[in-house]
Parts: sequence; structure tokens; C-alpha cells
Amino acid sequence: MTDDKTAKLEALRKEVRAWLLANLPKGWGTPEYKAPGGFTQERHDLAKWWTKKCYDAGYTGFGYPKEYGGIERPREEIMVIREEMLRTGTPGYPSSLGLLLAAPTLMAHGQEWQKKRFIPKILSGEESWCEGFSEPNAGSDLANVQTYGVRDGKEWVIKGQKCWTSMWKFADYGILVVKTDLKAPRHRNLTVFIFDVKIKGFERRPLRQMTDESEFGEMFFDDMRIPQENMMGEEGRGWYVAMTTLAAERSMGGEQAVGGQQAEVRLGSGADNLIELARSRKRFGKSLWEDPVYRQRIAQAAIEEDAYRIWGPAFRAKARKAGASLAATLSFEASTSKNYWAETRQRRAMLIEDILGAYSQLMRGSRHAIDEGDWVFEVLRSRGASIEMGTTEVNRNIIAERILGLPREDAVKKA
Repeated sequence: MTDDKTAKLEALRKEVRAWLLANLPKGWGTPEYKAPGGFTQERHDLAKWWTKKCYDAGYTGFGYPKEYGGIERPREEIMVIREEMLRTGTPGYPSSLGLLLAAPTLMAHGQEWQKKRFIPKILSGEESWCEGFSEPNAGSDLANVQTYGVRDGKEWVIKGQKCWTSMWKFADYGILVVKTDLKAPRHRNLTVFIFDVKIKGFERRPLRQMTDESEFGEMFFDDMRIPQENMMGEEGRGWYVAMTTLAAERSMGGEQAVGGQQAEVRLGSGADNLIELARSRKRFGKSLWEDPVYRQRIAQAAIEEDAYRIWGPAFRAKARKAGASLAATLSFEASTSKNYWAETRQRRAMLIEDILGAYSQLMRGSRHAIDEGDWVFEVLRSRGASIEMGTTEVNRNIIAERILGLPREDAVKKA
């Protein structure tokens, strides 16, 4: 790197630091400041406000073309911005699947007007998104969805139910997989639509989890009408659109594939917090950090986390090169990424549980809970990691068939 380029990046680093100091919420990073947490309206509103500020300043919205609202910066500048935000911590991104799922899918399959209308508002955080995939009787079997749509002139009349919908509460728009041909074979009978949650005939309700939050919800479509122009991709080709969405989700593609987003620092992220927790917990008069077994387990957690972090840039480079062929190029690697992330997250949770000991039974709301129960929340929430984004078993089948070249189960039975 030339001296001029180094000096320019250092100037940008100082600029970002000064901007963060001037624009973060008053008291941010001090012991007195209590950031709103959980799946709350207060946290969502704070994150929307913050993301818009970052976007207007040119510090987020990377990886998308300028005509769709993207902020164009060299990769080195993006890394400097992200490093400074990680160092300082920020309120993060709103409770939305916009960056994670909607924007990559729109780029790959959206009509031109859809890209220009929706992607800028996703990048700026002004509009939030959810996805309507899972159903009560078709959880991991996406091809078996029963929500159906009937064409009526320039509209589609939708009837059915979706469940375990992430970011359901704050969504302004959603991606919806619908069966539009009751006679066509599996994988040829689905169509994907964009729907506005304000449309008549739509209802959403919370689903309570064992974490005591309602991060997921269920959605009901009672003769809801969606305009024909809201179709994403071709009629009957929704399976392929959905595969793009799942590839982005399993690889954390809405953030990774576009070069990163402004960062949020939470309790329980990074090995440093594990070290602090181990130092604070004592057994037989000594802190657990003094126990070589726990030090080794924390070191292993740090290694696994770094491996995932280092893998990210390589995946992002491949995603940028893939462009519209994101699903075909990345879906198999995405299954590997998803399983690695889920299993690493659950191993980390088991370590936290061992460090907490009997305190791992105390949830948020208990006055005796460690760190207000945030660690126990992380442990409980990790249980869902092997189910969401396609179950571990589904992803292992994909890896076995598409990467390792092993025969399908039905082919083995025929043989």
C-alpha cells in the first residue's frame, strides 16, 4: 500500500472516530448508559434512527449499485469504517430481514422498479422486512407449502398461514412463497410475491419462545390481495427465487455478501466477554479462568469464531463475483456456513452454561441472575440455531449430495 493511500485511510479513520463521538447517543459506552435491548420497539426505533444517520453520512449501504441506493467505496475504506464501528459499538441495524434476505433476493430476481423502490429504503433502514416461508405442516419442507394464491385480473388472492416468522413484529414488507398451481409438480408450482403488511386481509400474532420473548410470530392471509406487479421472478419459478433467499440467509449473506453493515456490540459476542465471565466466577476459591480446562475451551471458542470471521472476506469476494447467480454459486457453501455457525454457537452456549453453573437456571427478571440474565438468554436462544435457516439435517443432506457427490437416499434404495 502506498504512503498516500495509507495516509488517506488514516485520515478516514480519524474522521469516522470523530463522527461516532459526535453522533452516537449521549452517554454511549459509559456505565450509566443503558441501551434498549431485546425485541422491543424502543430498540428498533433507535436502530432505525442510527442506521439512517450512518447511511446519510456514507458509512453504510455498501455493496449495491449506486442506482439502487448503494454507497460506493473502496474495500479498504469499508474495512476501516467497520473496524471503527466494531471498536466503538453502535446501536446496530433495525429488527429486519431486509439486508439479510430481501436485498440479495431483489438484486437477483427483482424487477427494475422493485430494485429502485425497495433496496434504497432497506439500506437506509427506513423500511423493515420479514419472510413468509415456514408453515405449521411444512417447516423444513418448503416445497410442501399450502398457502395458495388464485389469479383475479391484475391481482392475486392469497389464503393461508405462515409460522416461525422472524422479524414479524416490525416488518413493513415481506417476501411470501405461495402455491399458485395446484396441479403442477413440486418445485414447479410456487411463486414469490412482495407484500405490504398494511394490505387488508393480513394479520400477525406473536409466538412465545422459551427465552420468554416473541422474536418469532405467525402470519395469516385471509383473501389478501397482492398486485400482479409485486411478483418477484416468474410465475411457477418461486422455488428458485426462494433458494436465493435461503442461500443469503444461511450464509448471513444480507450482511456478508454486501461487505458488511455497521456493527452492534452485544453481551456474549467475542472471546473477551467469555474471559471476563470466567474471571468473575469462582469454584473452590479460584476463578474459572485459572482452570486450564476452561482456558482451553475459551481458546477453542475464540479460534472457531476467528475462523468464521476470516472465512467471511473470501465468501464476500465470491458473492460479488457471482452477482445475480448468487443461488447457484453459493447455496452449497451456504449450507456449510450455516451448520458451522449453528454448531459453534451451541458449543459456546454449553461452555457458558458450565461457567455459570447453577446460575444458568436463572433467566431475565430474576434479581439473582448473572448480568441480568443475558448469558442465560444466549444459552436458550442457541437451541434454535440447528432449526432455523434450514435444519442441520437438511443442510447436511445438501452438503452430502451437492458438495461430496454422495447419492441421494432414494437412489440408494432403488439400487
